[in-house]
This record gives sequence, C-alpha cells and structure tokens, in this order.
Amino acid sequence: MAIVICVLLAGLAIGFTLFVREQDIPPAPIENAELKHLQDRRSVLYENLKDLQFEYHQGKLSDEDYQSLKHGFLYDLAGVMDSIDRMEIRKGKRAKPAPHSEPAGAARPGHAPKGKPQPDPAAGASICPACKGSNPAENRFCGHCGAALKQ
Repeated sequence: MAIVICVLLAGLAIGFTLFVREQDIPPAPIENAELKHLQDRRSVLYENLKDLQFEYHQGKLSDEDYQSLKHGFLYDLAGVMDSIDRMEIRKGKRAKPAPHSEPAGAARPGHAPKGKPQPDPAAGASICPACKGSNPAENRFCGHCGAALKQ
C-alpha cells in the first residue's frame, strides 16, 4: 500500500512538472542593461576606494598620490551615482523631475574640454560644504570630493 502511494505521488510530481503551461509561468523581469552596467561600475568604484584606503594605511601610497586618486574615484563615483539617479527618475521610481545637466562622462574639474568653460561660482554654481569646491548648480554630488550638495 505504501509503495502504491509513493509511486502515485512520484507520478503526480513528474506529471505536474512536465505539463506546466507556458502561460502559468510568470514572465522574467526585464533588466535594463545600462542601469546594470552603472550599478556594476558603482560597485567597482566602491571596491577601488576601499582598496585605495587600505593601500594608503599600509604606507604604500604618499599623501599626494592618495588624495589625487581618491578625488578621481570620488568624482567618477559622483557621475555614476548621478546617472543612476537620472535613470531611476526616468523609470518612475522617484517623484522628482530629472535635472538638466551634462552627461556622466563630463570632464574632471580643471580638465574642461575645448570650448566648454568651467562653472563660474558667481553664475549659479553651488559650493560644496565639505571641500568648498565649485560645482554646476544642477549637480547633486560634488565633483571634487563626492559629498552630497544641498539643493
């Protein structure tokens, strides 16, 4: 009797898995490849910053090299975070409107592309409360140190 019940249950389990209709399977979530790339880039930048700090505390980097590399990583991270925020706003995950600013690949401070002037502090630029650096008014993060800017 127990053997018959086991065989019946095994047959039902196999039958259930073999005869599942495609319409009963929920659709796979659609992934945004660009957003995934930006999130992966953000993770890499966080890891790089962590490794950089470790190397500095081990005495392998001078103060000047550490600060230069750190500011570069933070600037890149601020651009990536801003791009992620813009993409989430476009997808409707956030309620506030998307700011009109330069693309995430904008040049670093002091390295302006030809024909593109650096932001003027008097022309609506915001000043970072952490490093006192000048940033375009539409930036949400400081381009020098990565700190959040007050809107």
